[in-house]
Amino acid sequence: MGKVFTSKQFIEKLKWLVNDVPNYYYSGKLWLEYNKSNGKFRMDCVLSVKGILWGFKADKNKYKGGAVYKSNGVADFSCNGALSYCTDVSTNFEHLVVGEYLCMKGLKNSEGKAINHTGIYLGNGKVFECTTSWGTNKCIISDIDKNGTRSYKGSKSRRWTYHGKLKYIDYSDEPQPLNQTKLLQSKLNEQFKCGLAEDGIFGVKTKQACAKHYLQYNNSYRIMNKWLQTRLIELGYSCGKSGADGYFGKDTKKAVVNFQKAKHLNPDGIVGQYTYQALVE
Repeated sequence: MGKVFTSKQFIEKLKWLVNDVPNYYYSGKLWLEYNKSNGKFRMDCVLSVKGILWGFKADKNKYKGGAVYKSNGVADFSCNGALSYCTDVSTNFEHLVVGEYLCMKGLKNSEGKAINHTGIYLGNGKVFECTTSWGTNKCIISDIDKNGTRSYKGSKSRRWTYHGKLKYIDYSDEPQPLNQTKLLQSKLNEQFKCGLAEDGIFGVKTKQACAKHYLQYNNSYRIMNKWLQTRLIELGYSCGKSGADGYFGKDTKKAVVNFQKAKHLNPDGIVGQYTYQALVE
């Protein structure tokens, strides 16, 4: 069979589920059915995802909202079992691709019981999930960091452990993650004429260039400052109202210090070898 959706179509469907379909978290035999008493559809984490793949249309007059069990060649997978229907399964969350499947395989609660939960990466550090966490009890868009830790409105709750590309989704419409080390090498060459091979490998020569050409408050290296600010903003650290303006001012120094603290580095506000390396990891 062909793919059910492109990754772009898939995330559009999931956002539609969050923003336009009245729903609430429900775990039982009446999954995806319309509840006339509250005017909402019954969802849970993995069935919300399978429901979209099975053709859920939020039609309150149709059985299961229009979803057809195991249609489109999509298996009835479990939260963790979905990994068997994924490629490129990984525990490294630094380079997620839009539309990838997330789960919590291997996690246990305080009673030693396995935690089963499903999410889909939407891009820009956002995740679709249907959850009872944070007292939400519905489909929401939460946040994820580079370690897989999930949060909602600033409050953290557990973490994702695995991700992979569902075989039912065509990911070719999504650009592959940019190699940040390669970009850093390019900017070092452009600013300082370092002569580095732009191979994306943080090797000896790249480390030496980073140690030599450090960045600090009020320097004059606009190309490197703009790269630094852009990267910090991508990672969630504000560089002030001016954004990536190429000037290493007080706001940029504050962003560097906060980043260094988060990475357990010396919070001196100076971007040397180890801070450079943390920025591209």
